[in-house]
Amino acid sequence: MGLFGKKKDFWDEVDDSSMKESGSQTLSEEEEADIRRELDEMEDDGWHPTRSTPLKAVARIFLFIAAAVMCISGYAVYTYFSNGGSMSSEPDYYHSSFFGEEYQRNMVQLLHLVQAIETRGEISGNELEQANQDLIKNYMNVDGNFSFAVYDADDHEVIVSSEDAVNRIEASHYFVKLDSTEGQFNLSTGMNNDAFDEAAWKEELMSCSGTYTIYAAVDNELTSTADGFYESYQDFKDLNSVFGIAKIAIIVSAVIFLILLIFSIIATGNVSGYPDIKLSWFDKIFTEISIILIVAFGGGSIYGAWYLLGTTYSFRLIAAGAALVLAYIFLIRGYFSIVRRIKAGTFISNMLIYRIFEVIGNFPVVPRVLLIILLLVLLNGALVFALFKLDAFELFGIPVVYVLVPIVFVLENICFISWVIRKGNSEYEDDADEEDSEEDDAEEHEEVPETSVPMGVIGDTRPANEMEADLAKAAALAKEAQTPVASDDWEHMDLGASVDMAIHAEGADDIGPEIKESENDRTVMLPKEEIASLLDGTAMVRNSATSFDFIQLNKDIRKLHRGILKENGIAVTLRAPDKPIVLEMNKEDMWKAISMIYDNLEQYAEPDSRVYAEMYTQEGKLIYIVKNAVKAEAAEAAKAVTAPGAELIGGLKTAKEIIEKNHGKFVVAMDGNIFKTGILINMVQE
Repeated sequence: MGLFGKKKDFWDEVDDSSMKESGSQTLSEEEEADIRRELDEMEDDGWHPTRSTPLKAVARIFLFIAAAVMCISGYAVYTYFSNGGSMSSEPDYYHSSFFGEEYQRNMVQLLHLVQAIETRGEISGNELEQANQDLIKNYMNVDGNFSFAVYDADDHEVIVSSEDAVNRIEASHYFVKLDSTEGQFNLSTGMNNDAFDEAAWKEELMSCSGTYTIYAAVDNELTSTADGFYESYQDFKDLNSVFGIAKIAIIVSAVIFLILLIFSIIATGNVSGYPDIKLSWFDKIFTEISIILIVAFGGGSIYGAWYLLGTTYSFRLIAAGAALVLAYIFLIRGYFSIVRRIKAGTFISNMLIYRIFEVIGNFPVVPRVLLIILLLVLLNGALVFALFKLDAFELFGIPVVYVLVPIVFVLENICFISWVIRKGNSEYEDDADEEDSEEDDAEEHEEVPETSVPMGVIGDTRPANEMEADLAKAAALAKEAQTPVASDDWEHMDLGASVDMAIHAEGADDIGPEIKESENDRTVMLPKEEIASLLDGTAMVRNSATSFDFIQLNKDIRKLHRGILKENGIAVTLRAPDKPIVLEMNKEDMWKAISMIYDNLEQYAEPDSRVYAEMYTQEGKLIYIVKNAVKAEAAEAAKAVTAPGAELIGGLKTAKEIIEKNHGKFVVAMDGNIFKTGILINMVQE
């Protein structure tokens, strides 16, 4: 089934694989691709990957997985390089953080052992050796790769790790000597490692009541497999093997992450049934407040993870991982919220500063200028004050204001410049509208006295009361002259809208004395030539084969309806080829049909939305598509009209009859809350 009911009810003559007629190529390749894409969406009931909620959810899940793999792989690669590794050579264990961290741990334990010796009291010579062995078992690893020897101020042995400890220390390249015998802390070592905390060693040794000389070393070759050095060495070897996988994983995950991120950026805000970007409730908050919330929750979660990793809780790793997941959720959702704002054009217009400028813009010129100057002085003065007075607050050693002030200054200027440009454009458009109105009034004034009938048929929009008086006058003139007044071949129909087309049946001899109109009617739309002929008491002869530019006709009708549409915040975008689209049919008929569509937009289009009217040619036919969002209170009625087997009513029914009378096709459909109108009709293109 197609979008408009039966598969071949409308699009059977729009063949995707067929070539356009020579001379009908009026669109660029990019424009053709865009229209083809939209037609494909309509044929497939509006499905599109960027509008598929399940597909977007899966993409977000894999985006998170790719980010997690990228972070884990990146950490493994960072660890490898930070330990002295390179792409061509592996790092050395004895210069790695694995070795340094284990050495640091053993040194601290050794200093704690010395403090325990001072607090154990006097022990006899027979029991001293056993007591020392017990301390070594409690604080250090027995028969490990770490050797030590401790001497007091008189150079007497206090404790040694083993009988061969001195020989192993003297043979080792990885030794440390700590000395406090002269009342000062002295350190000698044959190695350098960033994991060594020399300040902690000094604090532990100087807190002892006595003075000592401590020697410690690690064997050049790890002969023991029962201590922490061997275990850390195994972890270090695993790092080398993990690096080979991690360097590939980080590249693959980064590529996948980038592809999914681009897809998510394109898809975010796109929802089936909505022509524009759909904003969530969070997207409608002031931009500055939303950024503060994103940074607060995302940054707070990252800080929480960092804090938990520094604690001794048994669940710290799980809790830190959960905090990082929350940070990712806050940051990525906040990022997509900013993207949706940018795509919808509300990033700047929804800023608090911009809204303040908009409020100020409603004041007269002099107060407006004074208030703007005052606001800019206060705002920039506050930024300067913050630079000098709030630089004590730092993050990673950088004053926070040094980052925030430039950002606020740039956004402030963007808001001000955007407001100035929009204000200038708005005033320019208002002036242009006034000029256009004056030109239209002048043209109408010149044409009214003419008695001759122009070859083209031009539409007109006039107040209902004026039209009623003109028709009454025309009826009187026609009766006096005993000349029948020509009429259309369309029956009178109540359109249920702002335009009431009072057209008599074919073969009527004259016009009735009065045409009744609905109290809700605002305008009556009839061609000027018909009005002129009625006023002159002469019949108007129409040329049914008159050629006219369909694009210009759309522009003229859009202009007539612009006032009411603008009041409701509805904008109409026309997408058309550069060359004219010339139709050979009664222009008045097409004017009525398109006017019915615009009248429908006035009544049922969602306020503050955009309507898209697309027209192009294919194989000697005009394809015309209008898409608009339907306001909530009219949604059910619109669905009922477009249901299978339902008949159109009001203006749309009239439009369909007109199009079908001219051997064309007229169809409507609903996709979500989007009402779509389609016309297919023969044409001739210059």
